[in-house]
Amino acid sequence: MSLARPFPGFKLRLTRFGGFFLAGMLLTGLAAANTGNNALVMMLGIAMGSFVVSGTWSRQVLGRVDVRVELPRRLHAGTPVPVDVTITNRSRIFPAYGVVIRDGSGAALLTEPLVGARGAVHRTAAVVPPRRGWQTFGPWRLEVVLPLGFFVKSKLVGQPVRRLVYPELKRFGTTVIGRGRRGQRAVGGGRRGRDGELRELREYREGDERWQIHWKQSARQGRLIVIEREAPAGEPLFVVVDLRRPQDGDPLAFEAMVSTAASAVLERLQRGLPVGIIVGRTVVQPCHRLAEIEKLWRPLALAHPLPPSAPPPAVPPGVEVMRPGPERAVR
Repeated sequence: MSLARPFPGFKLRLTRFGGFFLAGMLLTGLAAANTGNNALVMMLGIAMGSFVVSGTWSRQVLGRVDVRVELPRRLHAGTPVPVDVTITNRSRIFPAYGVVIRDGSGAALLTEPLVGARGAVHRTAAVVPPRRGWQTFGPWRLEVVLPLGFFVKSKLVGQPVRRLVYPELKRFGTTVIGRGRRGQRAVGGGRRGRDGELRELREYREGDERWQIHWKQSARQGRLIVIEREAPAGEPLFVVVDLRRPQDGDPLAFEAMVSTAASAVLERLQRGLPVGIIVGRTVVQPCHRLAEIEKLWRPLALAHPLPPSAPPPAVPPGVEVMRPGPERAVR
């Protein structure tokens, strides 16, 4: 019978203990055949029986254990993100011991000592996207070593999911801003956006800041309530990323520049100030709400360096711009 349907991506690997066990069983069989010793024959029968039981048990568990991995909405390169993992054992008889889930690189995502018969466990693991841009996560590899560890049996579980990974976020230093070519000035940090007219009280959402929480209303309602204010008046600012790179440019320095730009956009929106993004010839008009940040991060996630002969960034005349300061990445 083909294993392709019940066990997609099936693999079988002999463990070190399994190798020693097979060698010992072979020597025991030779000794029993040459001497006719009943004790040795009994030991051989027990060894062969345990081998069969181990293989049957692991096959049943492998075929009846399901895994579901749920990724969060936002992923950032080089940043551990929590993923929800659900392991379900559909077997009515056999519990699952020593279940291991691995990612595409072979790194262990989660190890679960025991999943009872007809049971399910929910765990949180961490995934670190290696780089920004479109990435494929899954399928994952489910490994079972049961019950004596002679073989490692594994199969692929889950469907591959293609997700956009945003640049790594970090604290950015001094940036240079100005209007066109008429002058530039350095800008440091400022107060967070606590000014502006009160618009509404609403339930806490991902991305809200701690200072937005209305603690009295939260205590009354038994859930986190935040204050939503109108964005303070301010002139829109464009974060400009020049994709042109010298021939001997450091690729890590380019990634650091992209990360700095993404962090600057986040900092600006957290202060409630309008910000747009210019990545090469791509222009995204200013936004002032954190809920719109993915629209600004998307061109940064897909940015790639261009040769020096490429056209300059499409900066509209007379707008206020911010250019990430030149910096070298730390190796």
